[in-house]
Amino acid sequence: MTFRQHGRRFRHVAASATSVAPLLMVAGFLAPTTSSASAATTTTTPIATTTTTTKTTVPGTDCSASPSGTALSRTAWVASTNAPSGSANVPANALDGKLTTRFSTNEHQAPGLYLEVNLGSTQSFHELSMVSPNSPTDYARGYELQVSMNNTSWARVVTCTGTATPEIVSFPTQTARYIKVVLTASTTSHWWSIDELNLNAKTATTTTTTRPTTASTTTSLSSSANPASVGQAVTYTAKVVPPPSGGTVNFFGNRVPVLGCHKVPVSITTGQAVCSTTYFSGGHLGIQAFFSGHLLFAPSSSGISTQVVKLPLPGYWLATRSGQVYGSGAALSLGGMTTSSTTGPLVGMAATPSAKGYWMVTANGTVRTAGDAKFYGDLPNLGKHVMDVVAIAPTTDGHGYYLVGADGGFFTFGDAKFHGSVPGLGLHVKDVVGMVASPGGKGYLLVGSDGGVFTFGTTHFYGSLPGIGKHVHDIRAILPSSTGRGYILVGADGGAFNFGTGAKFHGSLPGEGVKVSNIVGLALSPDNGGYYMAGADGHVYGFGDASAWGKPAGLASNLPVAAIAGT
Repeated sequence: MTFRQHGRRFRHVAASATSVAPLLMVAGFLAPTTSSASAATTTTTPIATTTTTTKTTVPGTDCSASPSGTALSRTAWVASTNAPSGSANVPANALDGKLTTRFSTNEHQAPGLYLEVNLGSTQSFHELSMVSPNSPTDYARGYELQVSMNNTSWARVVTCTGTATPEIVSFPTQTARYIKVVLTASTTSHWWSIDELNLNAKTATTTTTTRPTTASTTTSLSSSANPASVGQAVTYTAKVVPPPSGGTVNFFGNRVPVLGCHKVPVSITTGQAVCSTTYFSGGHLGIQAFFSGHLLFAPSSSGISTQVVKLPLPGYWLATRSGQVYGSGAALSLGGMTTSSTTGPLVGMAATPSAKGYWMVTANGTVRTAGDAKFYGDLPNLGKHVMDVVAIAPTTDGHGYYLVGADGGFFTFGDAKFHGSVPGLGLHVKDVVGMVASPGGKGYLLVGSDGGVFTFGTTHFYGSLPGIGKHVHDIRAILPSSTGRGYILVGADGGAFNFGTGAKFHGSLPGEGVKVSNIVGLALSPDNGGYYMAGADGHVYGFGDASAWGKPAGLASNLPVAAIAGT
Protein backbone atom coordinates (compact mmCIF):
# COMPACT_ATOMS: atom_id res chain seq x y z
CA MET A 1 0.00 0.00 0.00
CA THR A 2 1.34 3.41 -0.86
CA PHE A 3 1.71 6.00 1.89
CA ARG A 4 1.09 9.49 0.62
CA GLN A 5 1.38 12.93 2.15
CA HIS A 6 1.15 15.21 -0.85
CA GLY A 7 2.91 18.52 -0.62
CA ARG A 8 5.61 17.25 1.77
CA ARG A 9 7.68 15.18 -0.68
CA PHE A 10 7.28 11.95 1.34
CA ARG A 11 6.53 8.60 -0.26
CA HIS A 12 6.74 5.37 1.73
CA VAL A 13 5.39 1.84 1.67
CA ALA A 14 2.92 1.14 4.46
CA ALA A 15 1.97 -2.17 6.04
CA SER A 16 0.74 -4.92 3.73
CA ALA A 17 -2.93 -5.76 3.97
CA THR A 18 -1.89 -9.27 5.03
CA SER A 19 0.26 -8.09 7.96
CA VAL A 20 -0.83 -9.59 11.27
CA ALA A 21 -1.03 -7.20 14.22
CA PRO A 22 -1.98 -7.88 17.87
CA LEU A 23 -5.40 -6.83 19.08
CA LEU A 24 -3.78 -3.68 20.47
CA MET A 25 -0.74 -2.11 18.90
CA VAL A 26 0.72 1.19 20.05
CA ALA A 27 1.63 3.54 17.22
CA GLY A 28 5.24 4.48 16.95
CA PHE A 29 6.52 1.34 18.63
CA LEU A 30 6.09 -1.14 15.80
CA ALA A 31 6.86 -0.13 12.21
CA PRO A 32 4.75 -1.64 9.42
CA THR A 33 6.24 -4.31 7.24
CA THR A 34 5.72 -5.30 3.64
CA SER A 35 5.37 -8.71 2.05
CA SER A 36 6.28 -9.45 -1.53
CA ALA A 37 3.72 -10.83 -3.95
CA SER A 38 4.16 -14.41 -5.08
CA ALA A 39 5.22 -15.08 -8.64
CA ALA A 40 1.87 -16.63 -9.41
CA THR A 41 0.03 -13.36 -8.68
CA THR A 42 2.21 -10.73 -10.31
CA THR A 43 0.73 -7.96 -12.44
CA THR A 44 2.04 -8.36 -15.96
CA THR A 45 2.52 -5.81 -18.72
CA PRO A 46 0.95 -7.13 -21.91
CA ILE A 47 3.28 -7.90 -24.80
CA ALA A 48 2.11 -6.73 -28.19
CA THR A 49 0.88 -9.78 -30.09
CA THR A 50 -1.44 -10.43 -32.98
CA THR A 51 -4.74 -11.85 -31.78
CA THR A 52 -8.04 -12.66 -33.40
CA THR A 53 -11.40 -12.21 -31.67
CA THR A 54 -14.56 -13.60 -33.18
CA LYS A 55 -17.68 -11.44 -32.85
CA THR A 56 -20.27 -14.14 -32.43
CA THR A 57 -22.02 -14.12 -29.05
CA VAL A 58 -23.17 -17.56 -27.92
CA PRO A 59 -26.99 -17.71 -27.63
CA GLY A 60 -28.69 -18.78 -24.41
CA THR A 61 -26.82 -16.39 -22.12
CA ASP A 62 -28.10 -14.64 -18.98
CA CYS A 63 -26.40 -11.47 -17.71
CA SER A 64 -28.45 -11.48 -14.47
CA ALA A 65 -28.03 -15.09 -13.40
CA SER A 66 -28.27 -16.44 -9.85
CA PRO A 67 -25.25 -18.33 -8.41
CA SER A 68 -25.30 -22.01 -9.44
CA GLY A 69 -22.99 -24.95 -9.95
CA THR A 70 -19.64 -25.63 -8.31
CA ALA A 71 -16.80 -23.12 -8.24
CA LEU A 72 -13.62 -24.26 -10.02
CA SER A 73 -10.40 -24.59 -8.06
CA ARG A 74 -8.24 -21.48 -8.57
CA THR A 75 -4.98 -22.94 -7.25
CA ALA A 76 -3.07 -22.70 -10.54
CA TRP A 77 -4.74 -19.56 -11.87
CA VAL A 78 -2.65 -16.50 -12.77
CA ALA A 79 -4.24 -13.09 -13.40
CA SER A 80 -2.89 -10.16 -15.42
CA THR A 81 -4.18 -6.83 -16.68
CA ASN A 82 -3.40 -3.89 -18.93
CA ALA A 83 -4.55 -1.43 -16.23
CA PRO A 84 -2.01 0.49 -14.08
CA SER A 85 -2.84 -1.33 -10.84
CA GLY A 86 -1.06 -0.21 -7.68
CA SER A 87 0.76 -2.70 -5.47
CA ALA A 88 -2.25 -3.05 -3.17
CA ASN A 89 -4.73 -3.70 -5.99
CA VAL A 90 -2.95 -6.34 -8.09
CA PRO A 91 -4.95 -8.77 -10.29
CA ALA A 92 -4.05 -11.66 -7.96
CA ASN A 93 -6.28 -10.08 -5.30
CA ALA A 94 -9.32 -11.16 -7.32
CA LEU A 95 -8.27 -14.80 -6.87
CA ASP A 96 -7.06 -14.93 -3.25
CA GLY A 97 -10.34 -15.91 -1.57
CA LYS A 98 -10.45 -12.71 0.51
CA LEU A 99 -13.20 -10.11 0.20
CA THR A 100 -10.94 -7.69 2.11
CA THR A 101 -8.58 -7.39 -0.89
CA ARG A 102 -9.39 -6.45 -4.44
CA PHE A 103 -8.14 -5.99 -7.98
CA SER A 104 -8.68 -2.42 -9.16
CA THR A 105 -7.84 -0.51 -12.33
CA ASN A 106 -6.84 2.55 -10.27
CA GLU A 107 -8.32 4.66 -13.05
CA HIS A 108 -11.78 5.36 -14.43
CA GLN A 109 -13.47 2.66 -16.47
CA ALA A 110 -12.78 2.79 -20.19
CA PRO A 111 -13.37 0.40 -23.11
CA GLY A 112 -10.44 -1.95 -23.64
CA LEU A 113 -9.29 -2.28 -20.03
CA TYR A 114 -9.24 -5.98 -19.19
CA LEU A 115 -8.51 -8.64 -16.60
CA GLU A 116 -7.11 -11.87 -18.06
CA VAL A 117 -6.81 -15.21 -16.26
CA ASN A 118 -4.66 -18.19 -17.26
CA LEU A 119 -6.51 -21.17 -15.77
CA GLY A 120 -3.36 -23.31 -15.89
CA SER A 121 -5.08 -26.09 -17.83
CA THR A 122 -8.15 -26.62 -19.99
CA GLN A 123 -11.30 -26.11 -17.91
CA SER A 124 -15.05 -26.33 -18.56
CA PHE A 125 -17.43 -23.80 -17.04
CA HIS A 126 -20.83 -22.21 -17.59
CA GLU A 127 -20.85 -19.17 -15.33
CA LEU A 128 -18.71 -16.13 -14.48
CA SER A 129 -19.06 -14.39 -11.12
CA MET A 130 -17.51 -11.01 -10.22
CA VAL A 131 -18.26 -9.52 -6.78
CA SER A 132 -17.11 -6.29 -5.14
CA PRO A 133 -19.15 -5.90 -1.90
CA ASN A 134 -16.54 -3.60 -0.36
CA SER A 135 -16.51 -1.35 -3.45
CA PRO A 136 -20.15 -1.67 -4.59
CA THR A 137 -20.04 1.26 -7.00
CA ASP A 138 -16.98 -0.12 -8.83
CA TYR A 139 -18.87 -2.79 -10.79
CA ALA A 140 -18.22 -2.98 -14.54
CA ARG A 141 -20.64 -0.68 -16.40
CA GLY A 142 -20.28 -2.80 -19.54
CA TYR A 143 -18.14 -5.83 -20.28
CA GLU A 144 -17.68 -8.89 -22.44
CA LEU A 145 -16.27 -12.31 -21.67
CA GLN A 146 -13.79 -13.83 -24.12
CA VAL A 147 -12.26 -17.33 -24.06
CA SER A 148 -9.22 -18.85 -25.72
CA MET A 149 -7.29 -22.13 -25.87
CA ASN A 150 -3.95 -20.60 -26.96
CA ASN A 151 -4.02 -16.96 -25.72
CA THR A 152 -3.97 -15.82 -29.36
CA SER A 153 -7.35 -16.58 -30.94
CA TRP A 154 -10.24 -15.40 -28.78
CA ALA A 155 -13.99 -16.02 -29.00
CA ARG A 156 -16.50 -13.62 -27.51
CA VAL A 157 -18.94 -15.55 -25.31
CA VAL A 158 -21.25 -12.83 -24.02
CA THR A 159 -21.60 -9.06 -23.80
CA CYS A 160 -23.37 -7.55 -20.76
CA THR A 161 -24.39 -4.22 -19.33
CA GLY A 162 -23.59 -4.08 -15.62
CA THR A 163 -26.20 -2.80 -13.14
CA ALA A 164 -24.76 -3.67 -9.71
CA THR A 165 -22.53 -6.09 -7.85
CA PRO A 166 -22.50 -9.09 -7.89
CA GLU A 167 -22.19 -9.47 -11.66
CA ILE A 168 -23.10 -13.06 -12.50
CA VAL A 169 -23.50 -14.21 -16.09
CA SER A 170 -24.36 -17.71 -17.29
CA PHE A 171 -23.88 -19.19 -20.77
CA PRO A 172 -23.65 -22.56 -22.51
CA THR A 173 -20.69 -24.54 -21.16
CA GLN A 174 -17.33 -23.32 -22.51
CA THR A 175 -14.02 -25.19 -22.57
CA ALA A 176 -10.90 -23.03 -22.53
CA ARG A 177 -7.58 -22.37 -20.83
CA TYR A 178 -7.74 -18.57 -20.89
CA ILE A 179 -10.53 -16.11 -20.12
CA LYS A 180 -10.56 -12.34 -20.50
CA VAL A 181 -13.09 -9.85 -19.10
CA VAL A 182 -12.91 -6.70 -21.25
CA LEU A 183 -14.65 -3.41 -20.42
CA THR A 184 -16.94 -2.08 -23.16
CA ALA A 185 -18.26 1.05 -21.45
CA SER A 186 -16.76 4.07 -19.75
CA THR A 187 -17.47 6.15 -16.66
CA THR A 188 -15.65 9.22 -15.45
CA SER A 189 -16.55 8.71 -11.79
CA HIS A 190 -15.68 5.11 -10.88
CA TRP A 191 -12.81 2.67 -11.08
CA TRP A 192 -13.29 -1.01 -11.91
CA SER A 193 -12.79 -3.29 -8.91
CA ILE A 194 -13.23 -7.03 -8.33
CA ASP A 195 -12.93 -8.43 -4.81
CA GLU A 196 -13.34 -12.01 -6.06
CA LEU A 197 -13.70 -13.60 -9.53
CA ASN A 198 -14.94 -17.17 -9.93
CA LEU A 199 -15.93 -19.57 -12.70
CA ASN A 200 -18.62 -22.12 -11.95
CA ALA A 201 -19.13 -25.51 -13.56
CA LYS A 202 -22.39 -27.38 -13.66
CA THR A 203 -22.59 -29.94 -10.88
CA ALA A 204 -22.59 -33.44 -12.33
CA THR A 205 -25.55 -35.56 -11.21
CA THR A 206 -26.37 -39.19 -11.82
CA THR A 207 -29.73 -40.88 -11.54
CA THR A 208 -30.88 -44.46 -11.69
CA THR A 209 -34.33 -45.93 -12.02
CA THR A 210 -34.16 -47.00 -8.36
CA ARG A 211 -33.74 -43.46 -7.01
CA PRO A 212 -36.75 -41.25 -6.29
CA THR A 213 -37.45 -38.10 -8.29
CA THR A 214 -35.76 -34.89 -7.12
CA ALA A 215 -38.05 -32.98 -4.76
CA SER A 216 -39.02 -29.48 -5.78
CA THR A 217 -38.56 -26.82 -3.09
CA THR A 218 -39.84 -23.34 -2.41
CA THR A 219 -38.06 -20.73 -0.33
CA SER A 220 -39.72 -17.87 1.54
CA LEU A 221 -38.11 -15.00 3.44
CA SER A 222 -39.02 -12.84 6.43
CA SER A 223 -37.14 -10.22 8.46
CA SER A 224 -37.33 -8.61 11.89
CA ALA A 225 -37.10 -5.78 12.67
CA ASN A 226 -38.51 -4.18 9.52
CA PRO A 227 -38.26 -1.27 9.40
CA ALA A 228 -35.07 -1.16 11.44
CA SER A 229 -32.95 1.74 12.61
CA VAL A 230 -29.31 2.31 11.76
CA GLY A 231 -27.23 0.27 14.20
CA GLN A 232 -30.11 -2.11 15.04
CA ALA A 233 -29.71 -5.86 14.50
CA VAL A 234 -31.91 -7.39 11.79
CA THR A 235 -32.72 -11.13 11.75
CA TYR A 236 -33.49 -12.87 8.44
CA THR A 237 -35.34 -16.18 8.33
CA ALA A 238 -35.50 -18.23 5.13
CA LYS A 239 -37.84 -21.23 5.13
CA VAL A 240 -37.40 -24.08 2.66
CA VAL A 241 -40.42 -26.33 1.98
CA PRO A 242 -40.34 -29.28 2.24
CA PRO A 243 -37.56 -29.32 4.90
CA PRO A 244 -34.48 -30.63 3.05
CA SER A 245 -31.92 -33.12 4.31
CA GLY A 246 -29.25 -30.40 4.41
CA GLY A 247 -27.90 -27.53 2.35
CA THR A 248 -27.32 -23.83 2.97
CA VAL A 249 -28.91 -20.45 2.22
CA ASN A 250 -27.13 -17.33 0.99
CA PHE A 251 -28.75 -13.94 1.60
CA PHE A 252 -28.23 -10.97 -0.74
CA GLY A 253 -29.19 -7.30 -0.32
CA ASN A 254 -29.37 -5.33 -3.58
CA ARG A 255 -27.47 -8.29 -5.12
CA VAL A 256 -24.60 -7.86 -2.62
CA PRO A 257 -23.95 -10.62 -0.01
CA VAL A 258 -25.39 -9.69 3.38
CA LEU A 259 -22.66 -9.49 6.00
CA GLY A 260 -22.76 -12.53 8.29
CA CYS A 261 -25.39 -14.34 6.18
CA HIS A 262 -23.28 -16.52 3.87
CA LYS A 263 -23.83 -20.29 3.68
CA VAL A 264 -26.28 -20.41 6.59
CA PRO A 265 -27.18 -24.07 7.39
CA VAL A 266 -30.77 -25.17 6.86
CA SER A 267 -32.43 -27.03 9.74
CA ILE A 268 -33.48 -30.52 8.64
CA THR A 269 -36.46 -30.38 11.03
CA THR A 270 -37.88 -26.90 10.46
CA GLY A 271 -36.40 -26.09 7.04
CA GLN A 272 -35.29 -22.71 8.38
CA ALA A 273 -31.99 -20.85 7.93
CA VAL A 274 -31.61 -17.92 10.33
CA CYS A 275 -28.95 -15.18 10.45
CA SER A 276 -28.54 -11.67 11.85
CA THR A 277 -26.79 -8.57 10.56
CA THR A 278 -26.54 -4.89 11.45
CA TYR A 279 -26.77 -2.00 9.00
CA PHE A 280 -24.79 1.19 9.53
CA SER A 281 -26.38 3.25 6.75
CA GLY A 282 -30.01 3.89 5.95
CA GLY A 283 -32.13 3.17 2.89
CA HIS A 284 -34.22 0.48 1.17
CA LEU A 285 -32.67 -2.86 0.26
CA GLY A 286 -34.02 -5.68 -1.91
CA ILE A 287 -33.35 -8.85 0.13
CA GLN A 288 -33.37 -12.30 -1.48
CA ALA A 289 -32.51 -15.77 -0.17
CA PHE A 290 -31.01 -18.58 -2.30
CA PHE A 291 -31.24 -22.22 -1.16
CA SER A 292 -28.30 -24.23 -2.51
CA GLY A 293 -30.17 -27.51 -2.96
CA HIS A 294 -29.06 -30.77 -1.34
CA LEU A 295 -29.05 -34.32 -2.67
CA LEU A 296 -32.64 -34.91 -3.89
CA PHE A 297 -33.85 -31.43 -2.92
CA ALA A 298 -33.69 -28.94 -5.77
CA PRO A 299 -32.32 -25.39 -5.27
CA SER A 300 -34.79 -22.53 -5.05
CA SER A 301 -34.89 -18.82 -4.27
CA SER A 302 -37.27 -16.48 -2.51
CA GLY A 303 -38.89 -13.43 -3.96
CA ILE A 304 -37.29 -10.05 -3.30
CA SER A 305 -38.40 -8.50 0.01
CA THR A 306 -37.82 -4.86 0.89
CA GLN A 307 -35.84 -4.15 4.04
CA VAL A 308 -36.15 -0.61 5.33
CA VAL A 309 -33.36 0.89 7.45
CA LYS A 310 -34.37 4.21 8.97
CA LEU A 311 -31.93 7.05 9.38
CA PRO A 312 -31.56 8.77 12.75
CA LEU A 313 -33.43 12.03 13.17
CA PRO A 314 -31.26 15.13 12.67
CA GLY A 315 -29.29 16.48 15.59
CA TYR A 316 -25.81 17.08 16.96
CA TRP A 317 -23.81 17.29 20.18
CA LEU A 318 -21.36 20.03 21.13
CA ALA A 319 -18.61 19.25 23.66
CA THR A 320 -16.56 21.88 25.46
CA ARG A 321 -12.89 21.66 26.40
CA SER A 322 -13.94 21.35 30.05
CA GLY A 323 -16.06 18.25 29.32
CA GLN A 324 -19.67 19.50 29.16
CA VAL A 325 -21.88 18.12 26.37
CA TYR A 326 -24.95 19.87 24.95
CA GLY A 327 -27.45 18.32 22.56
CA SER A 328 -29.57 19.90 19.83
CA GLY A 329 -32.41 18.46 17.75
CA ALA A 330 -32.73 14.68 18.18
CA ALA A 331 -29.31 14.50 19.90
CA LEU A 332 -30.08 14.42 23.61
CA SER A 333 -27.26 15.16 26.02
CA LEU A 334 -26.30 11.98 27.85
CA GLY A 335 -23.69 13.53 30.10
CA GLY A 336 -20.14 14.74 29.81
CA MET A 337 -16.84 14.01 31.55
CA THR A 338 -14.61 15.52 34.17
CA THR A 339 -11.35 17.03 32.99
CA SER A 340 -8.31 18.10 35.01
CA SER A 341 -4.71 19.16 34.67
CA THR A 342 -3.88 15.44 34.54
CA THR A 343 -6.28 14.56 31.73
CA GLY A 344 -5.91 17.80 29.83
CA PRO A 345 -8.89 19.28 27.96
CA LEU A 346 -11.50 17.36 26.00
CA VAL A 347 -10.24 17.26 22.41
CA GLY A 348 -12.65 15.02 20.51
CA MET A 349 -15.93 13.13 20.45
CA ALA A 350 -17.63 10.64 18.11
CA ALA A 351 -21.17 9.27 17.83
CA THR A 352 -22.02 5.55 17.87
CA PRO A 353 -23.42 3.95 14.68
CA SER A 354 -26.93 4.00 16.17
CA ALA A 355 -26.58 7.71 17.12
CA LYS A 356 -27.75 6.77 20.63
CA GLY A 357 -24.47 7.48 22.35
CA TYR A 358 -20.98 8.92 22.00
CA TRP A 359 -17.34 8.63 23.03
CA MET A 360 -15.27 11.51 24.45
CA VAL A 361 -11.49 11.73 24.69
CA THR A 362 -9.05 14.10 26.40
CA ALA A 363 -5.50 15.14 25.47
CA ASN A 364 -3.94 12.35 27.58
CA GLY A 365 -6.09 9.67 25.94
CA THR A 366 -8.71 9.26 28.70
CA VAL A 367 -11.91 7.89 27.10
CA ARG A 368 -15.40 8.24 28.56
CA THR A 369 -18.66 6.87 27.15
CA ALA A 370 -22.32 7.90 27.14
CA GLY A 371 -25.50 6.16 25.99
CA ASP A 372 -24.87 2.93 24.06
CA ALA A 373 -21.15 3.65 23.52
CA LYS A 374 -19.00 0.81 24.91
CA PHE A 375 -15.66 1.28 26.67
CA TYR A 376 -12.79 -0.72 25.14
CA GLY A 377 -9.88 0.86 26.96
CA ASP A 378 -7.79 4.03 26.98
CA LEU A 379 -4.18 5.18 27.32
CA PRO A 380 -4.02 5.72 31.12
CA ASN A 381 -5.22 2.13 31.58
CA LEU A 382 -2.27 1.01 29.45
CA GLY A 383 0.20 3.07 31.43
CA LYS A 384 0.87 5.37 28.46
CA HIS A 385 1.77 8.98 29.24
CA VAL A 386 1.02 11.40 26.41
CA MET A 387 -0.63 14.79 26.15
CA ASP A 388 -1.06 15.19 22.40
CA VAL A 389 -4.14 13.10 21.52
CA VAL A 390 -6.21 15.07 18.99
CA ALA A 391 -9.09 12.80 17.89
CA ILE A 392 -11.10 9.62 18.40
CA ALA A 393 -12.75 7.66 15.55
CA PRO A 394 -14.93 4.53 15.92
CA THR A 395 -14.89 1.46 13.71
CA THR A 396 -17.84 0.83 11.38
CA ASP A 397 -19.67 -1.47 13.80
CA GLY A 398 -18.86 0.60 16.89
CA HIS A 399 -17.04 -2.31 18.55
CA GLY A 400 -13.77 -0.43 18.76
CA TYR A 401 -12.09 2.91 18.19
CA TYR A 402 -8.83 4.62 17.29
CA LEU A 403 -6.99 7.40 19.10
CA VAL A 404 -4.48 9.50 17.18
CA GLY A 405 -1.88 11.95 18.39
CA ALA A 406 -0.60 15.17 16.86
CA ASP A 407 2.51 13.21 15.81
CA GLY A 408 0.43 10.73 13.78
CA GLY A 409 0.84 7.94 16.32
CA PHE A 410 -2.07 5.48 16.51
CA PHE A 411 -3.58 3.54 19.40
CA THR A 412 -6.18 0.83 18.68
CA PHE A 413 -8.90 -0.56 20.96
CA GLY A 414 -11.57 -3.23 20.54
CA ASP A 415 -11.85 -4.46 16.93
CA ALA A 416 -9.85 -1.51 15.52
CA LYS A 417 -6.98 -2.83 13.37
CA PHE A 418 -3.51 -1.30 13.20
CA HIS A 419 -2.25 -0.46 9.69
CA GLY A 420 0.77 1.71 10.45
CA SER A 421 1.64 5.12 11.87
CA VAL A 422 3.67 8.20 11.03
CA PRO A 423 6.31 7.62 13.78
CA GLY A 424 6.53 4.01 12.63
CA LEU A 425 7.68 5.30 9.26
CA GLY A 426 10.43 7.39 10.83
CA LEU A 427 8.67 10.71 10.14
CA HIS A 428 8.41 13.56 12.64
CA VAL A 429 5.34 15.79 12.49
CA LYS A 430 3.39 17.68 15.13
CA ASP A 431 0.42 19.07 13.22
CA VAL A 432 -2.02 16.17 12.73
CA VAL A 433 -5.52 17.51 13.49
CA GLY A 434 -7.89 14.65 12.63
CA MET A 435 -8.41 11.14 11.27
CA VAL A 436 -11.11 8.89 9.82
CA ALA A 437 -11.37 5.10 9.62
CA SER A 438 -12.30 3.30 6.40
CA PRO A 439 -15.46 1.14 6.24
CA GLY A 440 -14.75 -2.46 7.21
CA GLY A 441 -11.53 -1.67 9.08
CA LYS A 442 -9.35 -1.75 5.93
CA GLY A 443 -7.38 1.36 6.78
CA TYR A 444 -7.47 4.95 7.92
CA LEU A 445 -6.21 8.37 6.94
CA LEU A 446 -4.92 11.47 8.70
CA VAL A 447 -4.95 15.16 7.89
CA GLY A 448 -2.48 17.81 8.94
CA SER A 449 -3.15 21.49 9.59
CA ASP A 450 -1.88 22.25 6.07
CA GLY A 451 -4.45 19.90 4.49
CA GLY A 452 -1.86 17.23 3.69
CA VAL A 453 -3.41 13.73 3.82
CA PHE A 454 -1.68 10.55 5.02
CA THR A 455 -3.17 7.14 4.07
CA PHE A 456 -2.59 3.72 5.64
CA GLY A 457 -3.87 0.24 4.79
CA THR A 458 -6.00 -0.02 1.67
CA THR A 459 -7.55 3.41 2.17
CA HIS A 460 -7.86 5.40 -1.06
CA PHE A 461 -6.08 8.72 -1.45
CA TYR A 462 -8.34 11.23 -3.20
CA GLY A 463 -6.20 14.34 -2.97
CA SER A 464 -4.91 17.01 -0.58
CA LEU A 465 -4.63 20.79 -0.41
CA PRO A 466 -0.87 20.94 -1.10
CA GLY A 467 -1.51 18.61 -4.02
CA ILE A 468 -3.82 21.16 -5.65
CA GLY A 469 -1.60 24.11 -4.84
CA LYS A 470 -3.51 25.40 -1.78
CA HIS A 471 -1.31 26.77 1.00
CA VAL A 472 -3.10 26.95 4.35
CA HIS A 473 -2.19 26.21 7.97
CA ASP A 474 -5.57 26.24 9.66
CA ILE A 475 -7.33 22.99 8.71
CA ARG A 476 -9.27 21.85 11.77
CA ALA A 477 -11.04 18.58 10.87
CA ILE A 478 -11.61 15.85 8.29
CA LEU A 479 -14.91 14.08 7.69
CA PRO A 480 -15.47 10.94 5.55
CA SER A 481 -18.29 10.38 3.11
CA SER A 482 -20.76 7.65 4.13
CA THR A 483 -19.47 5.39 1.33
CA GLY A 484 -15.82 5.87 2.25
CA ARG A 485 -15.12 7.16 -1.29
CA GLY A 486 -14.01 10.63 -0.33
CA TYR A 487 -13.60 13.14 2.45
CA ILE A 488 -14.16 16.78 3.37
CA LEU A 489 -11.66 19.12 5.02
CA VAL A 490 -12.72 22.24 6.92
CA GLY A 491 -10.60 25.23 7.88
CA ALA A 492 -10.82 27.59 10.82
CA ASP A 493 -12.51 30.12 8.52
CA GLY A 494 -15.24 27.65 7.53
CA GLY A 495 -13.74 26.94 4.12
CA ALA A 496 -14.73 23.43 2.95
CA PHE A 497 -12.75 21.29 0.53
CA ASN A 498 -14.17 18.03 -0.83
CA PHE A 499 -12.17 15.20 -2.40
CA GLY A 500 -13.42 12.01 -4.07
CA THR A 501 -16.76 11.08 -5.63
CA GLY A 502 -18.56 10.34 -2.36
CA ALA A 503 -17.97 13.70 -0.65
CA LYS A 504 -20.35 16.43 -1.76
CA PHE A 505 -19.75 20.16 -1.43
CA HIS A 506 -22.74 21.96 0.08
CA GLY A 507 -21.19 25.34 0.71
CA SER A 508 -18.73 27.21 2.93
CA LEU A 509 -18.70 30.28 5.17
CA PRO A 510 -16.38 32.32 2.92
CA GLY A 511 -18.72 31.48 0.04
CA GLU A 512 -21.59 33.03 2.01
CA GLY A 513 -19.59 36.08 2.98
CA VAL A 514 -19.29 35.05 6.66
CA LYS A 515 -15.95 35.88 8.26
CA VAL A 516 -14.89 33.74 11.24
CA SER A 517 -11.65 32.16 12.44
CA ASN A 518 -12.86 29.79 15.14
CA ILE A 519 -14.37 26.71 13.38
CA VAL A 520 -13.40 23.58 15.36
CA GLY A 521 -15.29 20.72 13.73
CA LEU A 522 -17.62 19.29 11.08
CA ALA A 523 -20.49 16.76 11.23
CA LEU A 524 -22.66 15.19 8.49
CA SER A 525 -26.44 15.26 8.49
CA PRO A 526 -28.03 11.76 8.77
CA ASP A 527 -28.73 11.38 5.03
CA ASN A 528 -25.37 12.89 4.02
CA GLY A 529 -27.24 15.68 2.28
CA GLY A 530 -25.48 18.40 4.23
CA TYR A 531 -23.10 19.17 7.08
CA TYR A 532 -22.76 21.26 10.21
CA MET A 533 -19.79 23.46 11.14
CA ALA A 534 -19.24 24.29 14.80
CA GLY A 535 -17.45 27.37 16.09
CA ALA A 536 -15.57 27.58 19.38
CA ASP A 537 -18.22 30.10 20.52
CA GLY A 538 -20.98 27.49 20.20
CA HIS A 539 -22.40 28.87 16.97
CA VAL A 540 -23.31 26.10 14.47
CA TYR A 541 -23.70 26.72 10.74
CA GLY A 542 -25.79 24.42 8.55
CA PHE A 543 -25.23 23.64 4.86
CA GLY A 544 -27.28 21.57 2.42
CA ASP A 545 -30.17 19.91 4.28
CA ALA A 546 -28.44 20.36 7.66
CA SER A 547 -30.54 22.88 9.61
CA ALA A 548 -28.72 24.30 12.63
CA TRP A 549 -30.35 25.05 15.99
CA GLY A 550 -29.61 28.04 18.19
CA LYS A 551 -26.81 28.05 20.76
CA PRO A 552 -27.76 25.70 23.65
CA ALA A 553 -28.85 27.45 26.84
CA GLY A 554 -26.09 27.69 29.44
CA LEU A 555 -23.30 27.09 26.97
CA ALA A 556 -21.69 30.52 27.27
CA SER A 557 -20.19 29.86 30.71
CA ASN A 558 -18.46 26.71 29.53
CA LEU A 559 -16.70 27.89 26.38
CA PRO A 560 -14.81 27.14 24.29
CA VAL A 561 -16.46 24.36 22.28
CA ALA A 562 -13.91 21.73 21.23
CA ALA A 563 -15.85 19.19 19.14
CA ILE A 564 -19.11 18.36 17.35
CA ALA A 565 -20.68 14.97 16.55
CA GLY A 566 -23.85 14.38 14.51
CA THR A 567 -26.61 11.80 14.76
